[in-house]
Amino acid sequence: MRDPGQLYFATNKEIHDLLFSAKQKVTEAVLLELLRDRGIFCSPAESREALVQYLSLLPHDYADVCGILERREASKRGEKTATISLNTELSADELKEIVSEYQKAEVQEVVRAHKKSESEFVMNVTYSEFDYSKTRLLQRQDRDADLVFTKVEGRTEIRIPATDRARAMVDKLRERIEAHKKAVVQLEEIELTGLTSAEARTTFFTRLISSLPDFPLMTVSRLRVAHSTSEQEDDDFDMDGDDVDEAEEKMLGVVENVALSGENLVASEMYQELKDKGFFITSITWRAKQNVHPYAIIECDAGFEDRQAGKKFRYSIHGALKFKNGAYTKHIRPVSEAEKATLLAMIEKTARTVLAQLLAEAAGAGADSEAGTTS
Repeated sequence: MRDPGQLYFATNKEIHDLLFSAKQKVTEAVLLELLRDRGIFCSPAESREALVQYLSLLPHDYADVCGILERREASKRGEKTATISLNTELSADELKEIVSEYQKAEVQEVVRAHKKSESEFVMNVTYSEFDYSKTRLLQRQDRDADLVFTKVEGRTEIRIPATDRARAMVDKLRERIEAHKKAVVQLEEIELTGLTSAEARTTFFTRLISSLPDFPLMTVSRLRVAHSTSEQEDDDFDMDGDDVDEAEEKMLGVVENVALSGENLVASEMYQELKDKGFFITSITWRAKQNVHPYAIIECDAGFEDRQAGKKFRYSIHGALKFKNGAYTKHIRPVSEAEKATLLAMIEKTARTVLAQLLAEAAGAGADSEAGTTS
């Protein structure tokens, strides 16, 4: 049985596990730096295991442990975003009251909120997540989520981190909004459930990356595909991982031809082969070159968390290559929060526009088919 006194300090083993499990963040260079801070100088050729062993045997106070934990915290750079639309408009005063009620009920979360502009209201939630499969010092992770409320043409859009926890927050907020409005509030996300064909789902992505205003497509670097097994007559059909990898490689070539050279997707023989096998795109990573000042090259990705159903649309900005002194920077760098918000809003708006176009085309094709059958 664990000594109750050990609940209040970190043991040597826990320090060892903390340092050793954070290889990407607490690198050998960081370990050497931590040792130098203690007056211990080790050879750069020393193994990681030996460096961790040296450090874990040293005394660590609370500040030391917190410092190590901060170093290994995950960066928000790759965090994906989702947007949920409410079919009602909310004023800043209404949101302030609703957020206040939320804070009183959710005592395990710390909530801060402020009015950002006439059309935007920001709610920041700090909370803890627990993962008991990890070593004790890593089981609790402090997280925070920014929920940005924007008034758009009679409705309210909420931009959130693309996590289940953030979606659960929106569900709880909806209950309070319904109580205030005394009406049912519908939540809407971008979904491809209305597009049943593999061709239409793939077209959603090719149009999205080709339609960003002032950001024409430069290159597609990665995509993922799914296989529509429901279109197969054989219920026991089994898709091998190598087949999926091969399909992704072929689809990458097809998409670049379609988006960059204007080739018709339907006319591509390779795409027809992939479509007949039931493959369609579920996520994509691409770069786009801005054709107005400051002429940046941005790297973005977009896709669906529920790949097969085409639900839970999420997207992100990886960063940008800046144009300086007649050349672009060699390494991609994070964009400012203001730039990021503008770019995310652009992707969201373009995705909604493309989806509306495809649904209208599908409805028109269905109507023409019915008319032909009737005649």
